[in-house]
Amino acid sequence: MSKEIIINSEGKERRIAFLEDGQLEDFSIERESDRRLVGSVYKGIIENVVPGIQAAFVNVGLEKNGFLHVSDIINPSDAYRDILDEEIDEEVKTPSEGEASPPPMERPQKKATIDELVKTGQEVVVQVIKDPIGTKGVRLSTNISLPGRYMVLLPDDPRRGISRRIMDKTERARLREILWSLNVPENVGIIIRTVGEGMHKKYFIRDLRYLLGLWKKIERRRQEYTAPNSLHTELDLALKTVRDAFTESVGRLVVDSRDDFRKIKRFVSAVLPRLRSKVELYSGIEPIFEHIGIEKEIKKIFDRKVWLKTGGYLIIEQTEALVAIDVNSGRNVGKNDLEETILETNMEAVEEVAKQMRLRNVGGIVIIDLIDMKTKRNQMKVLQKLRMCLRRDKAKTNILPISEIGLVEMTRQRVQESTNKALYESCPVCSGLGSIKSSTSIILEVLRELKSIVAKKKITSSKIILHPKVADKLLTEEKEIYVQMERSLKGKLEIEKDVELNLDDYKIVY
Repeated sequence: MSKEIIINSEGKERRIAFLEDGQLEDFSIERESDRRLVGSVYKGIIENVVPGIQAAFVNVGLEKNGFLHVSDIINPSDAYRDILDEEIDEEVKTPSEGEASPPPMERPQKKATIDELVKTGQEVVVQVIKDPIGTKGVRLSTNISLPGRYMVLLPDDPRRGISRRIMDKTERARLREILWSLNVPENVGIIIRTVGEGMHKKYFIRDLRYLLGLWKKIERRRQEYTAPNSLHTELDLALKTVRDAFTESVGRLVVDSRDDFRKIKRFVSAVLPRLRSKVELYSGIEPIFEHIGIEKEIKKIFDRKVWLKTGGYLIIEQTEALVAIDVNSGRNVGKNDLEETILETNMEAVEEVAKQMRLRNVGGIVIIDLIDMKTKRNQMKVLQKLRMCLRRDKAKTNILPISEIGLVEMTRQRVQESTNKALYESCPVCSGLGSIKSSTSIILEVLRELKSIVAKKKITSSKIILHPKVADKLLTEEKEIYVQMERSLKGKLEIEKDVELNLDDYKIVY
């Protein structure tokens, strides 16, 4: 399978596409004004401790205070789980004869409360584990984890581990030997990442040296800088992609910015010298995504309707609380057997659903309304297909069995705003509802409010300011309502048009 990474830098925006056999499989976008903060380390000040939600709010110098929950203080090495696509097995060293066993980690004997752990005005070193979403600030942890190419450094957690994604027992045994042979300072832990599979020991030594040097810089800045202040900024999207996703399995990495090309080339030369020849600079006149033929695919990410190859389609509705996905058979008349046609559509639909969730970066609760299937066997086939397609998703997912009314309920980890929310603003007219009140509804609302004002204020004259379209309807088709307004007022009523008003906005001046 041919894999490619394409990086497009345009002004203050950077877009990254992941292709497999020429097909768009994943997509990321970052703007200078909205750079991801996950992984960055800050020296902050506790602004407020709220025992009721077992959390504290920390001033780290950002627009909004960060959220620090008690669980992100007392649980060692949990922070990396939200920063990286890794699940680890903790490795315990088996001592040789005459060698003392490593001391067990000290764990809290009882659950500490937030006000026992931190106080208002206290300075803390914290790491961002979740970007701001909506009106919420960043989520923070006091458990620092510094990712490298092949391993993760845990400065305050002596545990060592190997990614569970490395399945081969022989390879795990080899990595375990390397893991315990590395010269790691006391009370510092390390995790071998998935990309470390098959790598020589020298690469782990080099990675460890770099990460220990980075931690020393952070420690030095912690002593020198006053809070709130930034101690370490995570790599930008391009370099982070190179560090985490540019592997031997990738055929080429193409970038259209000369500055990014130089930066990536330097990074690859220092960290991944074997892959240096796979980095290419695109210098064509046609925009790179147009040249490769994926610009149209990217535009479809924001469509409400997504067509399937069989003729069926998905309707994707994203709300504040959840994402609803409706599966429809559409033009798929299929085979003679209706149940087979439904199964075929549902099987293709869940594959596309898994892809769209990655491309759109949706998170939270997801409800998939499948076409009703009569047999449990077919339902299990579809559910199994969905689970298989979600294996490649870096975000954690949890799927419940198909309900009696044919719904699949699932959750997908939300660590940042969805692509749609990041690029689109709510419509100022409908406030994101997708619809506005009719002119007649607005006119009747004005009538009710005018009557209420007259009853309370005893006014005898008034001016109503409306959008021209609404005002024209009031003075023509809804003339009777205008007469009612005058009667309720028992005085002079003036109608004024204002093109600057939204269709469903109005003002009553008295």
